Amino acid sequence: MASFFGRGTYNYDDRYLATYTFRRDGSSNFGPKNRWANFHSFAASWRFSNENFFLPLNEIISNGKLRLGWGQTGNSAIGGYLWGASISAMPSALGSGYRQSNIANPYIKWETQEQWNVGLDFGFFHDRINLTVDFYDKTSKDMLMALQLPSYMGTRGNGSSALASPWGNYGTINNKGLEIALNTRNLIGKFEWDTDFQISFNKNKLVALDGTSSSAIEGYGQWSDIVSRSEIGQSLYNFYGYIADGIYQSKEDIETHLWGEKPSNGVYNRYNTVFVGDVKFRDLNNDGIIDDRDRTNIGSPLPKFTYGMTNTFRFKNIDLSIFIHGSYGNKVMNYLARELTSMGYWSNQLQKAMNFANLVPIHDNINYPLIKYDAEGKEYTINNWFEDVDNVKLSNPNTDMSRAGRGLPYDNNRISSRYIEDGSYLRIKNITIGYTFPSELTRKYRIDNLRVFVNIQNLHTFTDYSGYDPEIGLNPQSANVFGLDYGRYPSPRIYSFGLNLSF
Repeated sequence: MASFFGRGTYNYDDRYLATYTFRRDGSSNFGPKNRWANFHSFAASWRFSNENFFLPLNEIISNGKLRLGWGQTGNSAIGGYLWGASISAMPSALGSGYRQSNIANPYIKWETQEQWNVGLDFGFFHDRINLTVDFYDKTSKDMLMALQLPSYMGTRGNGSSALASPWGNYGTINNKGLEIALNTRNLIGKFEWDTDFQISFNKNKLVALDGTSSSAIEGYGQWSDIVSRSEIGQSLYNFYGYIADGIYQSKEDIETHLWGEKPSNGVYNRYNTVFVGDVKFRDLNNDGIIDDRDRTNIGSPLPKFTYGMTNTFRFKNIDLSIFIHGSYGNKVMNYLARELTSMGYWSNQLQKAMNFANLVPIHDNINYPLIKYDAEGKEYTINNWFEDVDNVKLSNPNTDMSRAGRGLPYDNNRISSRYIEDGSYLRIKNITIGYTFPSELTRKYRIDNLRVFVNIQNLHTFTDYSGYDPEIGLNPQSANVFGLDYGRYPSPRIYSFGLNLSF
């Protein structure tokens, strides 16, 4: 990596300020033809609180500045030699061998991030209150990402043997947002109290996918399990799957909803057809069949806003700091719950699995085996009441858990809204209480400063999320997946004691 830059600044009477920066960056992460790129930025501000006409208001508004900026930055963070084709070792029946690891793209180039920013800075009552408001509009062009290819190209499946897709400049993403920061000195004197508060709103959109025929970016959970889909014109990382509408209560309920999947002979068999107790998925295209065309956006993992606040208290030699932060409006896919409510015979299950759809007979006075006739007049035998779709109902009709059993034909555990939960949270992130020893005491021992403290991290999280931790973030196995909880290790609660000592 090599970078060169030049900068020019202008300041007139501390009222009108401007700066211009030119950068030329080079990175060996790109091929020989596209290693260098140029980037520009410009910013200007007007400190209107220094104008003569504003002086009468200085006792109230002690500082006021209007800012405007535009700039470009480059991104080369893709790793080395992805523009070429590397090889990797692979065991085989004949011993160790080598194979091509990835598809090359010698034309890959820098990603450019271009942003407009408008901001206001205010200081009130001799800076007892400081307010900063920023609005930004950021567009990432020539986005660095892996091209998604069909499975027959060998680029999907087990990562130990799949051929990595070529990296290139395939997308354009836009982010718009508002950021507000408020700093206040609430109390001064013997007892001091300061507050810092920040809140951020952001909305992004996948504007285009350039250089590819794809209309969306797919994200995978395990193997080729599609869990998210970012479509052009929508925000990134939207969860993708079926909408669950409860549990089938009766044969009539099934046939009303799934008229297109009614068995040709009219016989419902709990072992190879949909049955009472299965999950009712929404038929979005009204064709009476639940298939891939009924998948849709089932929630966004991106919050409507994030926030944080720090309160600091000081009294004589004692100081106390409390930091909280959180997010609101984001969804989490509890992928782990999907595995632990799958009615597996040999795996542990969540407690909610005990509320599986429990079938009970409608009539107790029917003697089995029972002979019936299908729609074609053929005779068949029902050996038990729980196999008779005309004689079963649910003892817990309000459950959202499907019937028990492995290898069921209807795939109740498919990716759906059943596993989407509210990921909003408020976390007491950090509490620190300290005591600074009086200088009269420490000087006797030639100590400039001595402070002891107690710190608690991640004291408590307020959330409705049923998993370990709602703060998930990006999936380490897929850059196209966000907010997927596949057993993420929870944030630990840490108690620490320490001292700051200076001579």
